[in-house]
Amino acid sequence: MKHAARAMIVSVASVAGMGPHAYTASKHVLVGLTKNAACELGRHGIRVNCISPFGVVTPMLLDACRDKLQDKDHEDGAAAVESGSESEAAAAADEQEEVVRGLATLKLQGTTLRASDIAEAALFLASDDSRYVSGHNLVVDGGFTVGKVPNMP
Repeated sequence: MKHAARAMIVSVASVAGMGPHAYTASKHVLVGLTKNAACELGRHGIRVNCISPFGVVTPMLLDACRDKLQDKDHEDGAAAVESGSESEAAAAADEQEEVVRGLATLKLQGTTLRASDIAEAALFLASDDSRYVSGHNLVVDGGFTVGKVPNMP
């Protein structure tokens, strides 16, 4: 942030930064740092914002899900799940997208959160269209955090 502060900062945290789990500490710190930096840098005309996306199906998310399955299988005494073929990877991605769609409050038929949605949010925050927005955490989650944070999976 120190080096980016010459112009503007858009950080990426996570909706996990708004939940109750131990993992959320690092995400919550980023949200807090964003607000603090906005206070300190605003007098210099520098905007500082953050984006907190929900579950975007990326290789990192799929790896985390695979790791959870391996841990569960290991605990159950079953063989570890191996990374499979491309068709199995596509099926896993489809399954995770269905989970994300199911958890979102906003129901738009056939719509799933994509990395491009997060990129569009970042472009908005970096554009002149948001010239008077600073210290904001833009949550891109289809309404998930509106009613689900206390029961976050």
